[in-house]
Amino acid sequence: MALLLCVGLSACAGGGSLRSSSGEAGPWTLHAALIKTQGYVVGSPLASSGLHLLHGQGGSPEVGALSDSAGWYHVGWNSPRISGITYDPANTDVMFLAGGNGVIRTLDGGRSWKVVTGWEVTEVQDVALDPSRPNEVYLASAYGIWKSDDLGDSWREHHDGIRRRYTQTIEVDASAPGRVLAGSEKGLFVLDPGASSWRLVSRDGLDVLDIQQSRSDSDRWVAVAEEGGIWLSIDGGETWDQQEGTEGMSFYSAAINPFDADGIAATGLDTGVHLTTDGGLTWRRIGSDLGTQHGYELIYDWNVPGRLWFATLEEGVYHTDDEGATWEGAGLDGTMVFDMQFVPSSEKRGAR
Repeated sequence: MALLLCVGLSACAGGGSLRSSSGEAGPWTLHAALIKTQGYVVGSPLASSGLHLLHGQGGSPEVGALSDSAGWYHVGWNSPRISGITYDPANTDVMFLAGGNGVIRTLDGGRSWKVVTGWEVTEVQDVALDPSRPNEVYLASAYGIWKSDDLGDSWREHHDGIRRRYTQTIEVDASAPGRVLAGSEKGLFVLDPGASSWRLVSRDGLDVLDIQQSRSDSDRWVAVAEEGGIWLSIDGGETWDQQEGTEGMSFYSAAINPFDADGIAATGLDTGVHLTTDGGLTWRRIGSDLGTQHGYELIYDWNVPGRLWFATLEEGVYHTDDEGATWEGAGLDGTMVFDMQFVPSSEKRGAR
């Protein structure tokens, strides 16, 4: 699941001055990629789906229709599935969306969009841009990995070395130009700079659903898997350790605290939120008072140190500032959230 971007908005409010590994300075604005699933009847008009901005953190009511009383606004296309976004940190008008019908690109900050993949590329699960080589873009799909060397104008298959092609997640190593990590239904794979073939770095057969790199310690990575638990790496993703007590559990999403690399969280099917604050030495389960233990996405706040956002499965979004002792609702009831990300604000993007 890649970074989401503030699309066509006025100045996005927020505090903090955190810089990402690519150098962008905050404040940051929260976006979610989601679909309204609860109560949906097949054949009825599609409810507001796709990218949403949390107005309480910035932006303007002019960006789109208000989705709920919590302040979420719909932006961009009304799409039944957007799984992730990446953008060029040197030019945030350039963005790519991973969609069910292919990769969607904007070059003007969200004012116009174009599907840049052909008929042969569908069911795109994730998309990632190399911040040091912004013309290079990777997509992960149900049919393998594709790469563009010209900012999405053309694409070629790039999954040599991956035995089964279904790939759920892909991330460019922010500290090593040209190095990429991908998670497929057969394990975690690394593409070395200049290499043509991927190599397996995890247990063979691990069904990986999400991988994330720490923003404050680029050697630290977390991965989660279907019936495979939580895995951590402290050497740049070369070796991985399964976290004790998570064996056999299905996790869908993971996050690392951008202010403290020892803070890591993960969620999935009937897992609640698993949390460590000591880099994986100990784990505990939080969120038992939320009424559901099913989660699909989570992320640490990039403005408020220690705040953790948790998107449940159709039961709304919540955040906690005290490691789960208390939670505050943030709307989006009845939705499935595929991705939540913080992106840098930009007054320029508000111009029309």
